[in-house]
Amino acid sequence: MSIRLKTKFTLGLVFLFIIIFAFGTLGIFHIYRLSSNARLILDQNHNSQVYSNNMLQALEEQPAKLAALEKNLVLQEKNVTEAGEGAVTAAARNHFKLLQQHPGDNARMTALRQDILQIVQINQQAIILKNRIAAATAANAIVSLSIILLLLTIVSIVFIISFPRIITHPIQLLSMGIREISNKNYNTRIHLTQHDEFGELAAVFNMMAGKLHEYEHGNLARIRFEKTRIEAIINQMKDGIIGFDEQRNILFMNAVAARFFGIDEQPLINNISGTLEQHPLLKMILEHPAHKQLKINSDGQTGFYMKDIITVTNNQDVIGEVMVLRDITAFQELAAAKTQFIATISHELKTPISAMKMSLSLLNDDRVGTLQSEQQELLESIGEDVERMLKISSELLDMAQEETFAHETYPVIEADDIKTV
Repeated sequence: MSIRLKTKFTLGLVFLFIIIFAFGTLGIFHIYRLSSNARLILDQNHNSQVYSNNMLQALEEQPAKLAALEKNLVLQEKNVTEAGEGAVTAAARNHFKLLQQHPGDNARMTALRQDILQIVQINQQAIILKNRIAAATAANAIVSLSIILLLLTIVSIVFIISFPRIITHPIQLLSMGIREISNKNYNTRIHLTQHDEFGELAAVFNMMAGKLHEYEHGNLARIRFEKTRIEAIINQMKDGIIGFDEQRNILFMNAVAARFFGIDEQPLINNISGTLEQHPLLKMILEHPAHKQLKINSDGQTGFYMKDIITVTNNQDVIGEVMVLRDITAFQELAAAKTQFIATISHELKTPISAMKMSLSLLNDDRVGTLQSEQQELLESIGEDVERMLKISSELLDMAQEETFAHETYPVIEADDIKTV
Protein backbone atom coordinates (compact mmCIF):
# COMPACT_ATOMS: atom_id res chain seq x y z
CA MET A 1 0.00 0.00 0.00
CA SER A 2 1.49 3.33 -1.05
CA ILE A 3 1.05 6.29 1.25
CA ARG A 4 1.74 9.73 -0.14
CA LEU A 5 4.04 12.08 1.70
CA LYS A 6 1.20 14.53 2.25
CA THR A 7 -0.85 11.72 3.83
CA LYS A 8 2.03 10.89 6.15
CA PHE A 9 2.24 14.48 7.32
CA THR A 10 -1.53 14.55 7.82
CA LEU A 11 -1.49 11.31 9.81
CA GLY A 12 1.36 12.60 11.94
CA LEU A 13 -0.49 15.80 12.75
CA VAL A 14 -3.71 13.86 13.44
CA PHE A 15 -1.78 11.57 15.77
CA LEU A 16 -0.41 14.53 17.70
CA PHE A 17 -3.91 16.03 17.86
CA ILE A 18 -5.33 12.76 19.22
CA ILE A 19 -2.64 12.66 21.92
CA ILE A 20 -3.35 16.23 22.97
CA PHE A 21 -7.12 15.72 22.84
CA ALA A 22 -7.00 12.44 24.80
CA PHE A 23 -4.78 13.82 27.53
CA GLY A 24 -6.91 16.97 27.82
CA THR A 25 -10.15 14.96 27.95
CA LEU A 26 -8.83 12.69 30.70
CA GLY A 27 -7.62 15.67 32.69
CA ILE A 28 -10.99 17.42 32.37
CA PHE A 29 -12.82 14.22 33.37
CA HIS A 30 -10.83 13.75 36.57
CA ILE A 31 -11.07 17.41 37.47
CA TYR A 32 -14.83 17.21 36.95
CA ARG A 33 -15.06 14.19 39.28
CA LEU A 34 -13.11 15.99 42.00
CA SER A 35 -15.26 19.07 41.55
CA SER A 36 -18.46 16.98 41.78
CA ASN A 37 -17.36 15.32 45.01
CA ALA A 38 -16.44 18.65 46.56
CA ARG A 39 -19.75 20.14 45.49
CA LEU A 40 -21.66 17.26 47.02
CA ILE A 41 -19.82 17.74 50.31
CA LEU A 42 -20.66 21.43 50.39
CA ASP A 43 -24.21 21.27 49.04
CA GLN A 44 -25.61 18.36 51.07
CA ASN A 45 -23.67 17.47 54.19
CA HIS A 46 -22.68 21.02 54.93
CA ASN A 47 -26.31 22.16 54.69
CA SER A 48 -27.40 19.40 57.04
CA GLN A 49 -24.85 20.56 59.59
CA VAL A 50 -26.03 24.16 59.23
CA TYR A 51 -29.66 23.12 59.76
CA SER A 52 -28.69 21.01 62.77
CA ASN A 53 -26.71 23.83 64.36
CA ASN A 54 -29.63 26.21 63.85
CA MET A 55 -31.99 23.72 65.53
CA LEU A 56 -29.64 23.26 68.49
CA GLN A 57 -29.31 27.02 68.87
CA ALA A 58 -33.10 27.46 68.79
CA LEU A 59 -33.50 24.61 71.28
CA GLU A 60 -31.04 26.08 73.78
CA GLU A 61 -32.77 29.44 73.96
CA GLN A 62 -35.40 29.93 76.73
CA PRO A 63 -38.08 29.77 75.96
CA ALA A 64 -37.33 27.60 72.97
CA LYS A 65 -37.92 29.14 69.57
CA LEU A 66 -40.10 26.40 68.21
CA ALA A 67 -40.88 28.25 64.99
CA ALA A 68 -37.20 28.58 64.01
CA LEU A 69 -36.60 25.01 65.07
CA GLU A 70 -39.46 23.74 62.93
CA LYS A 71 -38.31 25.76 59.95
CA ASN A 72 -34.79 24.20 60.03
CA LEU A 73 -36.32 20.77 60.70
CA VAL A 74 -38.38 21.09 57.53
CA LEU A 75 -35.22 22.04 55.57
CA GLN A 76 -33.41 19.06 57.05
CA GLU A 77 -36.19 16.72 56.03
CA LYS A 78 -35.74 17.91 52.44
CA ASN A 79 -31.93 17.42 52.61
CA VAL A 80 -31.73 13.78 53.73
CA THR A 81 -28.86 12.18 51.73
CA GLU A 82 -27.03 9.72 53.96
CA ALA A 83 -27.96 6.25 55.14
CA GLY A 84 -29.75 6.33 58.50
CA GLU A 85 -30.22 10.08 58.29
CA GLY A 86 -33.89 9.73 57.33
CA ALA A 87 -34.79 7.61 60.37
CA VAL A 88 -33.05 9.98 62.76
CA THR A 89 -34.78 12.96 61.11
CA ALA A 90 -38.16 11.22 61.48
CA ALA A 91 -37.42 10.58 65.17
CA ALA A 92 -36.55 14.25 65.57
CA ARG A 93 -39.93 15.11 63.97
CA ASN A 94 -41.77 12.93 66.50
CA HIS A 95 -39.89 14.36 69.46
CA PHE A 96 -40.54 17.86 68.12
CA LYS A 97 -44.29 17.16 68.01
CA LEU A 98 -44.18 15.95 71.60
CA LEU A 99 -42.24 19.07 72.57
CA GLN A 100 -44.92 21.19 70.95
CA GLN A 101 -47.51 19.46 73.10
CA HIS A 102 -45.46 19.86 76.28
CA PRO A 103 -43.31 22.98 75.94
CA GLY A 104 -40.51 23.22 78.45
CA ASP A 105 -40.39 19.46 79.06
CA ASN A 106 -36.71 18.73 79.64
CA ALA A 107 -37.01 15.07 78.74
CA ARG A 108 -38.54 15.91 75.35
CA MET A 109 -35.89 18.56 74.75
CA THR A 110 -33.10 16.15 75.67
CA ALA A 111 -34.46 13.50 73.29
CA LEU A 112 -34.75 16.05 70.47
CA ARG A 113 -31.24 17.29 71.16
CA GLN A 114 -29.89 13.75 70.93
CA ASP A 115 -31.61 13.32 67.56
CA ILE A 116 -30.12 16.57 66.24
CA LEU A 117 -26.63 15.64 67.48
CA GLN A 118 -26.96 12.24 65.82
CA ILE A 119 -27.83 14.00 62.52
CA VAL A 120 -24.70 16.14 62.93
CA GLN A 121 -22.59 13.03 63.62
CA ILE A 122 -23.97 11.20 60.56
CA ASN A 123 -23.12 14.16 58.28
CA GLN A 124 -19.66 14.59 59.83
CA GLN A 125 -18.91 10.93 59.17
CA ALA A 126 -20.22 11.36 55.62
CA ILE A 127 -17.99 14.40 55.11
CA ILE A 128 -14.95 12.46 56.36
CA LEU A 129 -15.83 9.53 54.09
CA LYS A 130 -16.39 11.75 51.08
CA ASN A 131 -13.11 13.56 51.75
CA ARG A 132 -11.37 10.22 51.74
CA ILE A 133 -13.14 9.30 48.52
CA ALA A 134 -12.15 12.64 46.98
CA ALA A 135 -8.55 12.15 48.11
CA ALA A 136 -8.55 8.63 46.69
CA THR A 137 -10.08 9.93 43.48
CA ALA A 138 -7.41 12.63 43.26
CA ALA A 139 -4.67 10.07 43.92
CA ASN A 140 -6.12 7.75 41.29
CA ALA A 141 -6.40 10.66 38.88
CA ILE A 142 -2.76 11.59 39.48
CA VAL A 143 -1.62 7.98 39.01
CA SER A 144 -3.74 7.41 35.91
CA LEU A 145 -2.77 10.74 34.36
CA SER A 146 0.89 10.06 35.17
CA ILE A 147 0.70 6.62 33.54
CA ILE A 148 -1.11 8.01 30.53
CA LEU A 149 1.36 10.90 30.34
CA LEU A 150 4.28 8.44 30.51
CA LEU A 151 2.79 6.28 27.77
CA LEU A 152 2.00 9.29 25.59
CA THR A 153 5.50 10.65 26.21
CA ILE A 154 7.07 7.34 25.13
CA VAL A 155 4.85 7.19 22.06
CA SER A 156 5.61 10.84 21.27
CA ILE A 157 9.37 10.27 21.64
CA VAL A 158 9.18 7.26 19.32
CA PHE A 159 7.10 9.32 16.90
CA ILE A 160 9.49 12.29 17.10
CA ILE A 161 12.48 10.02 16.44
CA SER A 162 10.95 7.88 13.70
CA PHE A 163 8.77 10.36 11.84
CA PRO A 164 11.52 12.89 10.94
CA ARG A 165 13.67 9.98 9.75
CA ILE A 166 10.97 9.19 7.22
CA ILE A 167 11.71 12.63 5.74
CA THR A 168 15.44 13.05 6.42
CA HIS A 169 16.63 9.58 5.36
CA PRO A 170 15.47 9.90 1.71
CA ILE A 171 16.80 13.47 1.58
CA GLN A 172 20.21 12.29 2.82
CA LEU A 173 20.27 9.51 0.22
CA LEU A 174 19.31 11.99 -2.50
CA SER A 175 22.01 14.43 -1.37
CA MET A 176 24.66 11.68 -1.44
CA GLY A 177 23.49 10.58 -4.86
CA ILE A 178 23.62 14.12 -6.23
CA ARG A 179 27.17 14.55 -4.87
CA GLU A 180 28.23 11.31 -6.56
CA ILE A 181 26.65 12.41 -9.83
CA SER A 182 28.47 15.77 -9.56
CA ASN A 183 31.70 13.74 -9.22
CA LYS A 184 30.77 11.94 -12.47
CA ASN A 185 30.07 8.65 -10.70
CA TYR A 186 27.13 7.72 -12.87
CA ASN A 187 26.92 4.18 -11.44
CA THR A 188 25.30 5.58 -8.29
CA ARG A 189 21.77 4.36 -7.56
CA ILE A 190 19.32 5.22 -4.77
CA HIS A 191 17.41 2.27 -3.32
CA LEU A 192 14.18 3.34 -1.61
CA THR A 193 11.29 0.97 -0.93
CA GLN A 194 8.93 3.83 -0.17
CA HIS A 195 5.99 4.30 -2.53
CA ASP A 196 5.60 8.03 -2.00
CA GLU A 197 7.01 11.18 -3.56
CA PHE A 198 10.52 10.27 -2.38
CA GLY A 199 10.19 6.86 -4.00
CA GLU A 200 9.16 8.51 -7.27
CA LEU A 201 12.03 10.98 -6.96
CA ALA A 202 14.50 8.12 -6.37
CA ALA A 203 13.16 6.29 -9.43
CA VAL A 204 13.55 9.41 -11.57
CA PHE A 205 17.06 9.93 -10.14
CA ASN A 206 18.07 6.36 -11.01
CA MET A 207 16.67 6.84 -14.52
CA MET A 208 18.68 10.06 -14.89
CA ALA A 209 21.86 8.35 -13.63
CA GLY A 210 21.34 5.51 -16.11
CA LYS A 211 20.87 7.93 -19.00
CA LEU A 212 23.98 9.86 -17.95
CA HIS A 213 25.93 6.59 -17.74
CA GLU A 214 24.85 5.63 -21.24
CA TYR A 215 25.50 9.12 -22.55
CA GLU A 216 28.96 9.29 -20.97
CA HIS A 217 30.10 5.92 -22.28
CA GLY A 218 28.60 6.55 -25.70
CA ASN A 219 30.13 10.02 -25.93
CA LEU A 220 33.42 8.81 -24.45
CA ALA A 221 33.82 6.19 -27.15
CA ARG A 222 32.85 8.75 -29.80
CA ILE A 223 35.23 11.34 -28.34
CA ARG A 224 38.07 8.81 -28.22
CA PHE A 225 37.43 7.87 -31.83
CA GLU A 226 37.35 11.51 -32.91
CA LYS A 227 40.45 12.24 -30.83
CA THR A 228 42.33 9.36 -32.46
CA ARG A 229 41.24 10.51 -35.90
CA ILE A 230 42.23 14.14 -35.23
CA GLU A 231 45.60 13.01 -33.85
CA ALA A 232 46.16 10.91 -36.95
CA ILE A 233 45.30 13.87 -39.18
CA ILE A 234 47.51 16.26 -37.20
CA ASN A 235 50.45 13.83 -37.22
CA GLN A 236 50.14 13.42 -40.98
CA MET A 237 50.52 17.14 -41.51
CA LYS A 238 53.92 18.46 -42.51
CA ASP A 239 53.40 21.58 -40.43
CA GLY A 240 54.43 21.68 -36.77
CA ILE A 241 51.40 22.05 -34.47
CA ILE A 242 51.54 22.78 -30.71
CA GLY A 243 48.50 23.30 -28.48
CA PHE A 244 48.54 25.36 -25.25
CA ASP A 245 46.08 26.04 -22.46
CA GLU A 246 45.34 29.50 -21.05
CA GLN A 247 48.44 29.23 -18.80
CA ARG A 248 50.70 28.50 -21.79
CA ASN A 249 51.18 24.88 -20.71
CA ILE A 250 51.63 22.43 -23.58
CA LEU A 251 48.59 20.22 -24.17
CA PHE A 252 49.61 18.40 -27.33
CA MET A 253 51.93 18.53 -30.32
CA ASN A 254 52.28 16.53 -33.49
CA ALA A 255 55.27 14.49 -34.59
CA VAL A 256 56.78 17.31 -36.67
CA ALA A 257 56.85 19.71 -33.72
CA ALA A 258 57.99 16.91 -31.40
CA ARG A 259 61.14 16.40 -33.47
CA PHE A 260 62.22 19.92 -32.54
CA PHE A 261 62.31 18.75 -28.89
CA GLY A 262 63.85 15.36 -29.60
CA ILE A 263 60.60 13.49 -28.82
CA ASP A 264 59.92 10.54 -31.07
CA GLU A 265 57.53 8.29 -29.08
CA GLN A 266 53.84 9.00 -29.56
CA PRO A 267 52.81 8.41 -25.88
CA LEU A 268 55.23 11.11 -24.80
CA ILE A 269 53.82 13.54 -27.33
CA ASN A 270 50.35 13.25 -25.81
CA ASN A 271 51.56 13.68 -22.21
CA ILE A 272 53.74 16.78 -22.47
CA SER A 273 53.07 19.55 -19.98
CA GLY A 274 55.22 22.39 -18.77
CA THR A 275 55.77 26.12 -18.88
CA LEU A 276 57.87 28.29 -21.17
CA GLU A 277 60.77 28.33 -18.70
CA GLN A 278 61.01 24.54 -19.00
CA HIS A 279 61.28 24.67 -22.79
CA PRO A 280 63.91 27.18 -24.02
CA LEU A 281 63.36 26.21 -27.65
CA LEU A 282 59.64 26.80 -27.32
CA LYS A 283 60.28 30.12 -25.62
CA MET A 284 62.48 31.25 -28.51
CA ILE A 285 59.86 30.17 -31.03
CA LEU A 286 57.09 31.99 -29.15
CA GLU A 287 59.14 35.15 -28.88
CA HIS A 288 59.49 35.19 -32.67
CA PRO A 289 56.87 37.49 -34.29
CA ALA A 290 53.86 35.86 -35.88
CA HIS A 291 53.58 35.67 -39.69
CA LYS A 292 57.36 35.94 -39.93
CA GLN A 293 59.66 33.33 -41.39
CA LEU A 294 62.15 31.50 -39.21
CA LYS A 295 64.81 28.94 -39.91
CA ILE A 296 65.18 25.88 -37.69
CA ASN A 297 68.13 23.51 -37.87
CA SER A 298 67.09 20.16 -36.38
CA ASP A 299 68.72 16.74 -36.69
CA GLY A 300 71.19 18.09 -39.24
CA GLN A 301 68.41 19.36 -41.49
CA THR A 302 67.44 22.93 -42.19
CA GLY A 303 63.81 23.88 -42.43
CA PHE A 304 62.00 27.14 -43.07
CA TYR A 305 58.73 27.82 -41.23
CA MET A 306 56.07 30.51 -41.05
CA LYS A 307 54.69 30.92 -37.50
CA ASP A 308 50.94 31.46 -37.01
CA ILE A 309 49.08 31.78 -33.68
CA ILE A 310 45.40 30.77 -33.50
CA THR A 311 43.59 31.95 -30.35
CA VAL A 312 40.91 29.54 -29.07
CA THR A 313 37.97 31.19 -27.28
CA ASN A 314 34.80 30.01 -25.55
CA ASN A 315 32.09 32.62 -24.94
CA GLN A 316 34.67 35.37 -25.46
CA ASP A 317 36.99 33.77 -22.86
CA VAL A 318 40.46 32.72 -24.04
CA ILE A 319 40.90 29.03 -23.22
CA GLY A 320 44.08 28.33 -25.18
CA GLU A 321 46.18 28.81 -28.28
CA VAL A 322 47.33 26.70 -31.19
CA MET A 323 50.69 27.51 -32.73
CA VAL A 324 51.18 26.37 -36.33
CA LEU A 325 54.69 26.27 -37.84
CA ARG A 326 53.93 26.10 -41.55
CA ASP A 327 56.66 24.32 -43.47
CA ILE A 328 57.74 26.62 -46.32
CA THR A 329 61.05 24.85 -46.93
CA ALA A 330 60.05 23.78 -50.45
CA PHE A 331 59.05 27.34 -51.34
CA GLN A 332 62.30 28.67 -49.93
CA GLU A 333 64.33 26.08 -51.82
CA LEU A 334 62.45 26.98 -55.00
CA ALA A 335 63.05 30.67 -54.36
CA ALA A 336 66.72 29.98 -53.69
CA ALA A 337 66.98 27.96 -56.89
CA LYS A 338 65.26 30.73 -58.79
CA THR A 339 67.62 33.30 -57.32
CA GLN A 340 70.61 31.13 -58.16
CA PHE A 341 69.31 30.63 -61.68
CA ILE A 342 68.80 34.35 -62.15
CA ALA A 343 72.26 35.08 -60.78
CA THR A 344 73.80 32.49 -63.09
CA ILE A 345 71.91 33.77 -66.14
CA SER A 346 72.84 37.35 -65.29
CA HIS A 347 76.47 36.41 -64.86
CA GLU A 348 76.50 34.35 -68.05
CA LEU A 349 74.88 37.17 -70.05
CA LYS A 350 77.45 39.71 -69.00
CA THR A 351 80.26 37.98 -70.89
CA PRO A 352 78.69 38.03 -74.39
CA ILE A 353 77.23 41.47 -73.73
CA SER A 354 80.69 42.74 -72.86
CA ALA A 355 82.07 41.13 -76.02
CA MET A 356 79.29 42.71 -78.06
CA LYS A 357 80.01 46.05 -76.46
CA MET A 358 83.70 45.73 -77.28
CA SER A 359 82.88 44.78 -80.90
CA LEU A 360 80.70 47.87 -81.20
CA SER A 361 83.55 49.98 -79.92
CA LEU A 362 85.85 48.55 -82.56
CA LEU A 363 83.31 49.14 -85.32
CA ASN A 364 82.96 52.76 -84.23
CA ASP A 365 86.71 53.25 -84.38
CA ASP A 366 87.69 55.27 -87.49
CA ARG A 367 90.90 53.31 -87.76
CA VAL A 368 88.91 50.29 -88.79
CA GLY A 369 87.05 52.17 -91.44
CA THR A 370 84.46 54.83 -92.05
CA LEU A 371 80.86 53.73 -91.77
CA GLN A 372 78.01 55.03 -93.75
CA SER A 373 75.21 56.90 -92.03
CA GLU A 374 72.86 53.95 -92.25
CA GLN A 375 75.51 51.68 -90.72
CA GLN A 376 76.19 54.22 -88.01
CA GLU A 377 72.49 54.29 -87.10
CA LEU A 378 72.43 50.50 -86.91
CA LEU A 379 75.49 50.49 -84.62
CA GLU A 380 73.89 53.08 -82.36
CA SER A 381 70.68 51.04 -82.21
CA ILE A 382 72.66 47.89 -81.43
CA GLY A 383 74.62 49.81 -78.77
CA GLU A 384 71.40 50.94 -77.10
CA ASP A 385 70.12 47.37 -77.07
CA VAL A 386 73.40 46.14 -75.62
CA GLU A 387 73.25 48.79 -72.88
CA ARG A 388 69.67 47.85 -72.16
CA MET A 389 70.61 44.17 -71.92
CA LEU A 390 73.56 45.04 -69.68
CA LYS A 391 71.32 47.10 -67.40
CA ILE A 392 68.75 44.29 -67.18
CA SER A 393 71.43 41.72 -66.36
CA SER A 394 72.86 44.04 -63.69
CA GLU A 395 69.44 44.55 -62.15
CA LEU A 396 68.82 40.79 -62.15
CA LEU A 397 72.16 40.23 -60.45
CA ASP A 398 71.42 42.88 -57.83
CA MET A 399 68.00 41.39 -57.15
CA ALA A 400 69.49 37.92 -56.77
CA GLN A 401 72.07 39.27 -54.32
CA GLU A 402 69.34 41.00 -52.28
CA GLU A 403 67.24 37.81 -52.08
CA THR A 404 70.31 35.81 -51.10
CA PHE A 405 71.05 38.32 -48.34
CA ALA A 406 67.41 38.16 -47.15
CA HIS A 407 67.53 34.36 -46.97
CA GLU A 408 70.75 34.46 -45.01
CA THR A 409 69.34 36.98 -42.47
CA TYR A 410 66.34 34.84 -41.34
CA PRO A 411 66.43 34.11 -37.59
CA VAL A 412 68.06 30.74 -37.18
CA ILE A 413 67.11 28.47 -34.25
CA GLU A 414 69.47 25.62 -33.65
CA ALA A 415 67.25 22.94 -32.12
CA ASP A 416 70.21 20.57 -31.71
CA ASP A 417 71.95 23.02 -29.38
CA ILE A 418 68.86 23.82 -27.30
CA LYS A 419 68.00 20.16 -26.72
CA THR A 420 71.28 19.80 -24.87
CA VAL A 421 70.45 22.69 -22.47
